[in-house]
Amino acid sequence: MRARNHARHLVCVGSLFVLGLSGWGASVVVAQQPDDEEQSRQVFAAEFLNARPAPQTRRSSPTKSVKSSPNPASDLLGVTIWRLRPAASSDDTQARLLDHEGDAETVLVAERVASDTKFKEGQKVRLSIESPRTGYLYVIDREQYADGTFSDPYLIFPTLKIRDGDNAVTAGRLIEIPDQDDRPFYFKMKRNRPDQVGEVLTVLVTPKPIPSLQLGRKALKLTNEQFAQWEKWKAPAKRVELANHAGKTYTKAEMTAGATNTNLLRRDDPPPQTIYRISGKPGDPLLITISLQYESPPK
Repeated sequence: MRARNHARHLVCVGSLFVLGLSGWGASVVVAQQPDDEEQSRQVFAAEFLNARPAPQTRRSSPTKSVKSSPNPASDLLGVTIWRLRPAASSDDTQARLLDHEGDAETVLVAERVASDTKFKEGQKVRLSIESPRTGYLYVIDREQYADGTFSDPYLIFPTLKIRDGDNAVTAGRLIEIPDQDDRPFYFKMKRNRPDQVGEVLTVLVTPKPIPSLQLGRKALKLTNEQFAQWEKWKAPAKRVELANHAGKTYTKAEMTAGATNTNLLRRDDPPPQTIYRISGKPGDPLLITISLQYESPPK
């Protein structure tokens, strides 16, 4: 592979947690004495959304107290894996993507999938990433083989082909890989070796730009030594999936936010499908690993 529900409130009273979800047809979720997974899911989603800008209203304006408040989501990263399929008549017409593959023209929609989804060869996939922490985003791709080894690492974001190399991130800014203007605007899952079992993506957010990277329009091959230095920032991470939202489709708000750096997702827009909390040292870069696995080939 080389080549983009609304949580309104979280109330905690003793052992009672209430997470309001609306706008995607979800009902209010109430959990008495929730298990650790459900509690983490609710807390992560609420913190992630609260880090975004408030919904746009005529008189809304940020206050000094909001700007100076600590960001409890600064150790979170959000990722949504999108699987593309032909559009159906019931799909939102404002969030469709037109695919020109060869001489064919197909209207596609993107639907969320869980992070442990396995893919058939030929399936078309997109990735969107959001960081509540202000910094700089890097994404490295490696092929994974059946014997546990990996290919050379390639920096697939940033490149000059996507937003002219602008990899700055902040709360509400959605980074899509590939970009909507790319041709194609998706990765096609395809093994480069018969024993390839997956693609492993390393997502890195640093407080300052990494120096001396010679970016071009294509993915940049990294040395194994260089990548190993970055991997030293890896720390334990807890992962939660947004409950009952795998299969939900791309929204107009996500499409608009993914198209430019100036349109931000807001608190009443959908959260990422998968949220990671990284337990690193304060001030260290954030680093997570995402594995896109292939279905087992027919015997």
